[in-house]
Amino acid sequence: MESVLIITNLYPSSWDPSRATFNKQQFDRLAKYFSIKILVPVAWPQWLKLSAKEKSEGEGMVRYRPFFYTPKIGYSMFSVFMLISLIASSGRWIRKQKPAALLASWAYPEGVATALLAKIIGCPFFIKVHGSDVNDFGNDKWRAKQIVWAANRAAGVFVVSDALRTRLISLGVAADKLHLIYNGVDNSVFYPVANKQIGKLQRLLYVGNLKANKGVMELIQSFIALLELQPGTELVIAGEGVMGAPMKQLLEQAGVQDKVKFLGSIAHSQVADEIRQAQIVVLPSYAEGVPNILLEAMACGKPVVATTVGGIPEIVTDKTSILIPEKTIEPLTNALDQALQKSWSQSDIVEHASQFDWQRNVNQVQQIIEQTLKNNEDKSVVSI
Repeated sequence: MESVLIITNLYPSSWDPSRATFNKQQFDRLAKYFSIKILVPVAWPQWLKLSAKEKSEGEGMVRYRPFFYTPKIGYSMFSVFMLISLIASSGRWIRKQKPAALLASWAYPEGVATALLAKIIGCPFFIKVHGSDVNDFGNDKWRAKQIVWAANRAAGVFVVSDALRTRLISLGVAADKLHLIYNGVDNSVFYPVANKQIGKLQRLLYVGNLKANKGVMELIQSFIALLELQPGTELVIAGEGVMGAPMKQLLEQAGVQDKVKFLGSIAHSQVADEIRQAQIVVLPSYAEGVPNILLEAMACGKPVVATTVGGIPEIVTDKTSILIPEKTIEPLTNALDQALQKSWSQSDIVEHASQFDWQRNVNQVQQIIEQTLKNNEDKSVVSI
């Protein structure tokens, strides 16, 4: 098997087991076709908190190493900082892997650092973009220039939505570099069961980071208003983040804290269980690529209420969702009320979700990588 080295901060660990589980699902399947190794840069403040055992976990397929940078300044240099960090901590290890290709999952700084590393090694590289790595960093002049530079030198760029494809083209990336490949769903974990009421309550579920740009404060305000219309409703929140405390404070001020359950970060399999126990999955985010939680919800036969941002409109229909503008409260309240009252067809939702398949995704990625390697088979790998 040809060796493919993946560089990404988006990968689960023992200290953050729910982080980017979609990448693990994809990379595990790619490992059937390539000798996969994964190098995970860990921000140095987090690295300093880890135990020796945590730092050395995953030494077979996965390698966690520190990423050093200057906090709050020099954002436009983070790709250089990452390259230096990777070579300093893992130069010999990378050389030992003899990678035939590199794959960066996240445009900046991973994508740019990987482009520089590939130039040193002398092998082709690919970039997978997800959402905010393009939507947010694309608004910064210097980071956007670096992303475009790296993308135009990549053998291919995998995008998870057409919205991201359009965004990259607008920044200056050549259209023929871009490959639209939607993420998939693990149907052995996310599958429907017979609909049943959970006691006397109707349950809403949010899964994700508790960050302002995920729309969590709007969610709490909308839920408080919803209780006037649907008093027999509860909200379950799975995730952690800086907005957790303000969310709880708002609930306490309204006197409805007993109507909301905060689960914290949970395992992927538990996410599936929580989806199956919910009536509606809600994601009022300000910006997204294609959030896997919506694909997973639909695979379980559950309708979703979400915002019309990023690639979300590409993956849902009127039979599977109600979409509302981002950063709104009343429309979200009304959408949740409508969703709870609507008679949804579980079979229609599951049928729609069936097109988002990991094996189809991996076959497309595999074919693109293999064709590139075939075209570059005469190139040698230069030692670091």
